[in-house]
Amino acid sequence: MSISERLAAAWAALLGTGAAGPVPVRVGLDLLSIARFERIARHPRGRRMVFRPAELVYADHLGETRRAEHLAGRFCAKEATAKALGHGLGQGLGWRDIEITRDSRGAPGARLHGRAKHIADLQGVTGIVLSLSHQDGLAVCVAVAHGAFGPSRNRRSTHD
Repeated sequence: MSISERLAAAWAALLGTGAAGPVPVRVGLDLLSIARFERIARHPRGRRMVFRPAELVYADHLGETRRAEHLAGRFCAKEATAKALGHGLGQGLGWRDIEITRDSRGAPGARLHGRAKHIADLQGVTGIVLSLSHQDGLAVCVAVAHGAFGPSRNRRSTHD
């Protein structure tokens, strides 16, 4: 998807409109102290448990300090994406079910695998748009999932 298509999808999602009428959205947000995440970022086995190989290739070229910041941001993006899908990591989703990608300009994206893809397909999710930032020792990500949502298995019924 091109950057202009992603922006159009993001605006449509935020405005709740699309070519065929309202577009349902779900928003997920996560905030993380980079220092708190450094232990995982420094440990090779910990990194492999959380991140897919393609996610680690770029991070490994950044050096120790930048790698921790980069991976903390990607971890936030995974958490925010899981929340936008209506599930938390550990509630049927694994860290490696969500892969955080980057396009040619560095913009983050989400590629779903395994259980995350299954949940998104069941719910009618047609796309996920991410906004990711790092500042003052914090990483933050907002994920917007859009599509024609069906029922979520982890939501409680509003009926008695």
